[in-house]
Amino acid sequence: MRGQKAETAVEYKDVNLRCLRGRLWRLSSILTCGVLVITLAASWVASALTAREVNNAELANMRMEAHQAEDLIAAKPVAEDEVLGALKSAYEREEADTSSFSEYRSRASAPDGNVEMGSPVNTSFSVMVYEDGSMTFAVPPRNVLSGDDGGDSAWNEWNVAKLVRTAIADREAGSDRMAPQRVELGNTTWQWTTWIFVANPNYDPEQPGAHDEVAVYPNGDLADYEKDGCIAARVFTFSDITPSVRQLERLAVVLVVAGVIGCALLVITCRKIIDRALVPVAESQARQREFLIKASHELKTPMASLSSNLARWLRMATRRWRVKTDGRLTCAPISTSSPHGPVRCSNW
Repeated sequence: MRGQKAETAVEYKDVNLRCLRGRLWRLSSILTCGVLVITLAASWVASALTAREVNNAELANMRMEAHQAEDLIAAKPVAEDEVLGALKSAYEREEADTSSFSEYRSRASAPDGNVEMGSPVNTSFSVMVYEDGSMTFAVPPRNVLSGDDGGDSAWNEWNVAKLVRTAIADREAGSDRMAPQRVELGNTTWQWTTWIFVANPNYDPEQPGAHDEVAVYPNGDLADYEKDGCIAARVFTFSDITPSVRQLERLAVVLVVAGVIGCALLVITCRKIIDRALVPVAESQARQREFLIKASHELKTPMASLSSNLARWLRMATRRWRVKTDGRLTCAPISTSSPHGPVRCSNW
């Protein structure tokens, strides 16, 4: 009851305390919620930076895999002018390969559940584009549906060709050095980048030192390499980053919900703490007001008695020292040492 009475005093009795409590409420809410929001935002940014580094590492690994999977010189004669033709050619070469690696690639596994057919399943692939526009897949994509089955949202040959054409068009319209770019394809998100592979066809391992030099041009123009008698190709590497994007989206939703709930709890907690902290102040001011009320009541009786006695004394003094100025009689005390002695009256 005492705390409840003090809180009531904080809310309704004292204006200054009510204003102070309001300012403390606003300040504590802004500070605590600001710290919480900054912390949650920093955690999301850290997750996003980590996901970006992982995706960039995946692109770098795909570049090395493409460099080891396909000989640049040997792949040039089988290059196709269209993306679909290059994709079919890559699959035909895999089927014709009788190595143990081909036997391993012919195997597959899938979850025992409702799986969307034609999903990229976090796949990566790379395609080499030569100076004349012909291309070949160094590492072909996986789980691709034939034709255009499944529509725009399915991972089919048509969408693979669309993805590659979009990257090539962006590279032709972009700068000489392209940072990893993103492209949306249906309900998936892809990241791609480019490198330049160069090989000297005149190099002979049996003749060390002869034709073993390759010049690198910073402008990225493949024609410069062709002038040197080399074979050059721009390698586009693609990586499906849909899982990381979806994870960041879910994390953002979770952090937003946690931020809202956390801010509400912090505001309520801060208000409770502030109210409890102001209880002693409210009680002190209440006791001060009570003391002033009692003091004024206690002083009222002696002050009234003193005032009454003073008024009576003034009336008595007025009668004894009264001077009538009507022109006929003047009375004054005979002895100045005793005002209560006899008086003497005389006519003017």
